[in-house]
Amino acid sequence: MRITERDKKLLLILGMVLLGFLFYNLFYNPYSQKLSSLLSEKQQLENRLSEIEQKIAMYNVQKAKLKEIEKDYTIISQKIPPNQDEKFSMLDLQRLAQMVGSKTSDFTFSQKQNLNVNYNNVNIAKAYFYSSKQNWQMTYANFKKLLFLQKDFSPLYSLDTISLSSGNNNMVTASFEIRFYGYEDNLAPARQWQNFAIPSGKGDLFSGGAGQKVKFNYTPEDLKKNEPGPPPAVKVERTDNLSVANSEQKTTLPQTSSNTSSNKPNSNKPEQEQTQLSEEKVDYTKADFVVTVSTLYSPTTNISIEKSGKGSIFGAKKKNENAYIAIKKEGDKYYYKIGTEASVYPQGDDFDQLNFQSSGQILIVVFSSPRKYKDDDNVVTLKITNNSDKPVKVYVSNDDKQKPRVNIVTNGSKVSVTRK
Repeated sequence: MRITERDKKLLLILGMVLLGFLFYNLFYNPYSQKLSSLLSEKQQLENRLSEIEQKIAMYNVQKAKLKEIEKDYTIISQKIPPNQDEKFSMLDLQRLAQMVGSKTSDFTFSQKQNLNVNYNNVNIAKAYFYSSKQNWQMTYANFKKLLFLQKDFSPLYSLDTISLSSGNNNMVTASFEIRFYGYEDNLAPARQWQNFAIPSGKGDLFSGGAGQKVKFNYTPEDLKKNEPGPPPAVKVERTDNLSVANSEQKTTLPQTSSNTSSNKPNSNKPEQEQTQLSEEKVDYTKADFVVTVSTLYSPTTNISIEKSGKGSIFGAKKKNENAYIAIKKEGDKYYYKIGTEASVYPQGDDFDQLNFQSSGQILIVVFSSPRKYKDDDNVVTLKITNNSDKPVKVYVSNDDKQKPRVNIVTNGSKVSVTRK
């Protein structure tokens, strides 16, 4: 049988039709349906992604609010501690007396007393306080300061049954009942009491601690650069709201080789210690560390170092005593260590994590006191070591102008010292 050209063309056309049919049914149609299904699934996933992103955004907003609430909760817990007791009240009373230039010898406190108060028709039944009756001699300005501190001091305290009488040398005698408040809350961070090994014995109840001793290796160059030079006259005024401003009252600022050398050209230490006087206002309640320096006859010791929110350590009550505050950064975290010749926190070579009161700087406030007696000549050398990238600002307040009680030695960078 002979196939003609016409038959060949018909067979070719039939083969092409058959091939197209097979391609459509076996390849194109299944893949088209698969593509349509994938596009539909993609749209569903995009819608799901949009929902997840909205939930993440809402979560971040709520997380930020939660962090603010936790921060406020911590601040309130510091203001009204859940474990305020007699020992904390004794420390707070002594610290408060130093801040207003007075002293106390009566550390008698009442038993824990419940305080039932109503706020917005809600009965707050877990608040309590410890009270003590005090008789302090101070200037009238410092008495006003004692009243102002009720707003900012931690922990919360109040004065009641106040009686004032005039005294000698522009002093007043203030008799009052002081109350330190706490609040029972098992979820609140407890106030820390660290490293207070206080010896007992008549007349030496607050002599210091018996913790690990510290070795201090200050070189003559370290001390030399902090020796006071001729005091220039400046104008400052200590106001009742813990700030410094211009005034007609004249006082003197001890001059150090660090601040005199800062006036020289081509200084090779632009970020090293600069001892100066500044007119900027200082919020002492934002201090990361509070150092109190007093006479050897202080009710506690001639030096105490407090880490805000942690607790305090005391010195050895020596005529010439050394202490230090060391700060360092490891990774993205900051750590600190404090020590005197009697106590160290934390013990050994350990450092504790540093939580800042202010994110921009590390604030150290040193409350000193003028010389009071002829033989009142003790000196405390405080070494500040900063091995971090944050600036450390040291404010020395109320130190003796003619014969400073506090000697500051700096190590590292970004440490500035201001005497007020």
